[in-house]
Amino acid sequence: MTNLPAIKHMQLLYLFLGGGLGAVSRYGLSTTVQAMAQNTRLQRMPVGIYTCNMIGCLLIGITIGYLLSRGSDQPAWMQPLIVTGFLGGFTTFSTFALDNHKLLSESPSSAILNISASILGSMIAVWLGLKIATSLTQA
Repeated sequence: MTNLPAIKHMQLLYLFLGGGLGAVSRYGLSTTVQAMAQNTRLQRMPVGIYTCNMIGCLLIGITIGYLLSRGSDQPAWMQPLIVTGFLGGFTTFSTFALDNHKLLSESPSSAILNISASILGSMIAVWLGLKIATSLTQA
């Protein structure tokens, strides 16, 4: 146990606050987007969680790109509050897996479409976020 890093109390507070805010934000956005999809062709798709995952991937790309551009000159609160806390609470692949498990039994082709779009879209969003961060920090 002596090899484990010491977790500072402020880091725990940042994680707690960020995670709570991220989870509440995910709930609000995902339920709103899912409600908007009712009575459309997308009503059976988990578009609420998909939206959160895509936005979260974009934001993590921007945040990590920004932090990398600063080198060691980073605010100590940024990683635990924003990346691990907020974005960890905001995005969720556990819900993604559950939604796709349900969708698979109802419509296998919709499940495959959602899985493919989520993985490809998240990779593109992270790449785009890193590009945005690079262009902002070089300006």
